Amino acid sequence: MKKSIRSLAYLFLIAFLSHIAIFANTKSRAIKLESTIFSISNSAYCFIPISGKNSGNRNESFVPPAPSVTSPIYLCQGSTADPLSATASPGATLIWYGTAANGGTASPTAPTPSTTAVGQTKYYVSQMDGTGESPRAEIIVNVVADNGATILGFRCDPTQATTTTSVFFDWSNNPLISNSYNYSYSISGGATVTGSTGVSHQEVFGMAPGQSATLTLSSATHPCVPPLTLTCTVPCGTSTVTPTFTPIPPFCSGTTPAPLLPAVSNEGIAGTWSPAIVNNTTSAVYTFTPDPILFPCALTQTMSVTVDPLVTPAFSGIPAIICQGAEAPTLPRSSSNVTPINGIWSPATVNTAVLGSFSYTFTPDPGQCTSATPTSISIRIDPVLTPSFTAVPDICSGDSLSALPTISNNGISGSWSPSLNNTATTSYTFTPAAGQCATTATMTISVTASGTPTFTAVPAICTGDPISPLPTVSDNGYTGTWSPALDNTTTTNYTFTPDASQCATVANLTITVNQLVSPTFIDIPDYVCENDIPPVLPASSSDTPSITGSWNPSAVDTSVVGTNDFVFTPDAGQCADELTIAITVSPANTLVDFQWTVTEAFSENQMITITATGAGNYLYQLDDGPFQESPVFEHVSAGYHSVTVEDATGCSLSITKSNILVIDYPRFFTPNNDGYNDMWNVFTLEDKSGSKIQIFDRYGKLLKEIRPNGSGWNGTFNGRPLPATDYWFVVDYPEDGTIKKFRSHFSLKR
Repeated sequence: MKKSIRSLAYLFLIAFLSHIAIFANTKSRAIKLESTIFSISNSAYCFIPISGKNSGNRNESFVPPAPSVTSPIYLCQGSTADPLSATASPGATLIWYGTAANGGTASPTAPTPSTTAVGQTKYYVSQMDGTGESPRAEIIVNVVADNGATILGFRCDPTQATTTTSVFFDWSNNPLISNSYNYSYSISGGATVTGSTGVSHQEVFGMAPGQSATLTLSSATHPCVPPLTLTCTVPCGTSTVTPTFTPIPPFCSGTTPAPLLPAVSNEGIAGTWSPAIVNNTTSAVYTFTPDPILFPCALTQTMSVTVDPLVTPAFSGIPAIICQGAEAPTLPRSSSNVTPINGIWSPATVNTAVLGSFSYTFTPDPGQCTSATPTSISIRIDPVLTPSFTAVPDICSGDSLSALPTISNNGISGSWSPSLNNTATTSYTFTPAAGQCATTATMTISVTASGTPTFTAVPAICTGDPISPLPTVSDNGYTGTWSPALDNTTTTNYTFTPDASQCATVANLTITVNQLVSPTFIDIPDYVCENDIPPVLPASSSDTPSITGSWNPSAVDTSVVGTNDFVFTPDAGQCADELTIAITVSPANTLVDFQWTVTEAFSENQMITITATGAGNYLYQLDDGPFQESPVFEHVSAGYHSVTVEDATGCSLSITKSNILVIDYPRFFTPNNDGYNDMWNVFTLEDKSGSKIQIFDRYGKLLKEIRPNGSGWNGTFNGRPLPATDYWFVVDYPEDGTIKKFRSHFSLKR
């Protein structure tokens, strides 16, 4: 209020001074008063009088209004800000004072707000129109922090549209931002409309079916919130239309000018084609896209344009070669192409009377898609030839016969019939292949029947007997060779191959070679005892049939000890080998006696070793076990045993000795009163007087002292059974005239 009063006072003061100046210079026609500037409270006002002819003609200028500004402005913290802006009056110039509401330094350049810190800053701007400076306008800039908020649920919602010519943009309020929004939209690329709203929706009206509205939405007070853009479309519904076009008729490739695609459909729908220009060489499909602005509800459409290729006439069935004097072929008026080409020939007919090659040209009728160059073919008139061949020599039946040539000596190709036959004389016919000027030809191949060579059989021989060379001339006069080489060790089939130029088949002859048999004799012994009745050497073997022969020496002499060979020689003609056998005359009554030794008592491996008296080969038996060649028996059980020694040849009487004692102790006993192993003792010492046994537990406590000739220990101490475990013992026993000690342990099992 005070400022307004002061302003009025200034105006009155200026008016008053103007009047004084005018009245003080009444004689002057040009009155000039310098403008007076008063500055009160940092506000400047000016008055500029205009010269006039009289004091009554005055022109006064008032203070211009402040420039137009947008305030408040919201910026996101850390964003890049643009310089501030304001709108000056026509002809006026903006003056910026930064953040100074009064005073300050004037500048023509707009300041750029800082977005570093969150908060509010006020900026000031005035304008000068040439007569004075306006009051300063205030621009409030708010820098807001990014709280991560976004606009929620931005969507098109046709259910809320209030008319059929509008679209409805809807979104949800976010409590992190104020319910204040700025928006801008355009309809189908038209003018942009801007505005603000305090509700969470915006409806755009005045749209046609198929038109779209694109709306960009942002927060008015939270610039850090990302703006969102969405396009909503009015449904076409029953307004959808499909453009139709009059088809472009097929045309020949290369036709100029090429047909034009219609810019507007039969329904008056404008649009564009892709491709935009018709290709005059290749068939193609062209797509019409209606103008989306003028005809948003029109559908795309396609049109097929057929371009017929230029066809070169082709002909089938016209022979390239015609034999002289043959019936002339008719030259066709239509080609053999899928789409026949019609035309005329020059010359019009074929002359087969004159030899040589002749050209015939086909010229298509006008109005057909054909190349401009006429089509020419060549027809050759050839003379008729007779095929000639080199004769095939006579063959023998069964000889290989080479395939007949398929090209004659004078160059005619063809085939023969019937198939080749190497067993009988046959006449063959050569038929020239089609397209050749030639007649048929014949050829006869003579086949002589083959004979079979015959030979006198060769008697069977024994292995190693000589074989006479086989005859090189058969009994029926065929010459030839034999294979393989003669073999007198095995039965062999020999093949006779006749010499060349003889019509004869191969022949076979088998020579049987009997293998030598080795005689066998089952009644001749390998040895006999000295002075026994000698065996008789038989004159026939034991084989079936038997082999007869003689022996050398012819008899066995049993009075001479030793080994002699006797050779049996088979009689001739029996295919048998000589046989040599050895007969030994063994000395009689060589076994006189034998002695034995036993390892020390309680040895880990108790062994009995036998030593026989008398030279010879002997067999040894322990108790009732099998005879063995070794005189040593190992791992013999404790107790008394018998040993028998026998002559291997049977020429001496056997000797048996008993009461061979092996001293050992039982490794365990089971005192359970079942009658088996109830007592423990070293019973093998019962005949050794002076022997005693002491039994200890594992701690060395003496539990029992027993004698080998007593009943033994029953596993008790002081009448109580002792537990199952190992127990130790010490035995004193006489051996070789001295008392020896043996210590070991055994197990009590329950």
